[in-house]
Amino acid sequence: MKLCRRAVPLLLALALIFGVLSPAASAAGYTDVPCTHWAYADIMELQKRGLIQGSGGKFHPGEAISQQAFLSMVCRAAGLDDRKLQSGANWADPAIAYAIYQGWCDEEEITATSRTTAISREMAAKLLVGALFPEALDRKRTETGFSDQARISPDRRPYVGAAAALGLIGGYEDGRFDPQGSLTRASAAALLCRALRLLERDAAPVGASVQVPVLMYHDVSYLGYGYSKTPEVFKAQMQELKDAGFHTVFFSQLVDYVENGTPLPSKPIVITLDDGYRTNYQYVYPILQELDMKAEISLIGGAMQYARWGLKWDEVQEMADSGLVCFQAHTHEMHSDLSDSGGRLGVLKSPNESWQAYVEALGADTIKILDTIETRIGVRPIVYTYPRGKWNTMAEAVSASLGCKVSLTTKDGVAVVRQGDPSSLRLMDRVGMDFLNGSVVSVLKKYGYKG
Repeated sequence: MKLCRRAVPLLLALALIFGVLSPAASAAGYTDVPCTHWAYADIMELQKRGLIQGSGGKFHPGEAISQQAFLSMVCRAAGLDDRKLQSGANWADPAIAYAIYQGWCDEEEITATSRTTAISREMAAKLLVGALFPEALDRKRTETGFSDQARISPDRRPYVGAAAALGLIGGYEDGRFDPQGSLTRASAAALLCRALRLLERDAAPVGASVQVPVLMYHDVSYLGYGYSKTPEVFKAQMQELKDAGFHTVFFSQLVDYVENGTPLPSKPIVITLDDGYRTNYQYVYPILQELDMKAEISLIGGAMQYARWGLKWDEVQEMADSGLVCFQAHTHEMHSDLSDSGGRLGVLKSPNESWQAYVEALGADTIKILDTIETRIGVRPIVYTYPRGKWNTMAEAVSASLGCKVSLTTKDGVAVVRQGDPSSLRLMDRVGMDFLNGSVVSVLKKYGYKG
């Protein structure tokens, strides 16, 4: 298995469950799922969470569920909203590409001809365990306990055994598992509900919340154009924050607050600088030292060391060692806008690119910048900063699955983080400060800051 094909961590699944994809529940259920139906509660729960949909007001609970439909449900539970990526006859392409990338299945298992056929019980077990419970998988497991074990494909027996041990899927009264038997749509909903309840069993309850403004800067210099801001203005704004009682914090502290309930200082605020301008070392770093304030710098890997304007690695190391600056991921070589020539805009998919090629490219670029920063300074980034704020749900799923617990946009607003709610760390709003040279506190109040 390639390094990039890691199983989605529990945090990503919980992020989706707790709000990334939680549209309001439909006031009406499905006309063919009466409240007396054995799977009514499970189907309604998945509808409420936005993980399933029907057609024409019906769910068709008794019909066999196809490979692509079941995989789509699993992807949504694992953090990928595939519905926002592709429509039409090839609507399942993103989910299939993501599953292959993550190693949940092989290209030979879900093909152009098999994707619309009924999914087998053993294949459903493999997808569910691979996506949501990889830690339960023991590939050396050869015994499943079912009387028809010999009929289970050898490479899928560990998955079936894990699914049975977790209580996700069982056999029949006569001891058979019936590995090639199909699942109905109602059975698939019940199976996924059991999986979600197991995932949530040990999750921390959603608790207190706090507003955390995240300020966005780029270049701080005397260039006088573009995103540049003079050091004097930057220092005045930092001094204003300090005088107003704000405390600069790192994203790692926000993660600790959300995951463990670790208290934050009063009036927490995050200072971010995008791209990795060398002037961040020349001008920003001395100001941070003088005022004893912290900042986060998101680096473009391909611009490091060689770009005329980019930071040098020895400068990055010095700032990291100071304890005042953390470094995060801003892609390795996916920061450009090539859309005018039919290419990629930031991390988005190129128009003529296949979903499988896109996921592989996105994953490889993300791993490269994460690995590069970790190799250089010994700390792996936990934040993914989207170039130009452009993102899609595939980029969200890939970056989260590779360990980025925080993602940043360029959307103006004051972020709110909540204890026990990892979704509050995703797609965080920021306040763009590049063209604002006056009072920072006044700007924050404009965006609804109450602190």
